Amino acid sequence: MDHQQRPPKASLDKSPSAPDTSAGSAIGKRLKAYYEDVASEPVPDRFLSLLEQLDAAEKKTKSGTGE
Repeated sequence: MDHQQRPPKASLDKSPSAPDTSAGSAIGKRLKAYYEDVASEPVPDRFLSLLEQLDAAEKKTKSGTGE
């Protein structure tokens, strides 16, 4: 039984329907508006310090002088 039933050729030619971009756009706009205040807040000093430590550790690793 080497014969497998294949769907009609017409169904093979159908491409999947495109996602509704208007819904995605509307959601994106609402999310941006919702988080706009948060995104514009200053970064806390503690967080900046942690980022600087990560950058320094990354530079050490890349230069080959890591521990």
